[in-house]
Amino acid sequence: MTDGDSSDASDRSESDAGSSANSGVAPRVENTSGYGVAMTFVAGILLALAYYGWLSIRGPRMLGQALPEPFYLLALAFLFVIELLNSRRAGLAIAVARGIAVAAVYGALFILAVEGGAYIWDQPEVFLDNFVGVTVVALSLVVAAVVYVAYLTVLEAS
Repeated sequence: MTDGDSSDASDRSESDAGSSANSGVAPRVENTSGYGVAMTFVAGILLALAYYGWLSIRGPRMLGQALPEPFYLLALAFLFVIELLNSRRAGLAIAVARGIAVAAVYGALFILAVEGGAYIWDQPEVFLDNFVGVTVVALSLVVAAVVYVAYLTVLEAS
């Protein structure tokens, strides 16, 4: 984490050379890094597996069959802490808000993805029949990319 933070800080200081008031306060589109792209791909894969998790808990399985529920709470806490540490330069209020948002969104995706992965493991035909799983993964990646581009557009507008 520290390697990415130091390169982000140097990128931020070079691009904001004339405006120290905005330095480190809010992310800017030109300061995006591999972190946002990586999170987009992770969200796409989690979204695809979450689709099957949603199908499984609406159908033959119940939530918590893949992993005991305390492990889901541990994952939510882990996501919150990682994002809190990643957003620390933005200020406490923004860092906490971002941590809550990331924990909620990625946590829900993670929980459903774990359930979906277990469902696919038990019944691989739901993923493999007529290559429907490939279509679900492709659509999930597109949705994740559109959400990321929308996020960047909002940042650029502000």
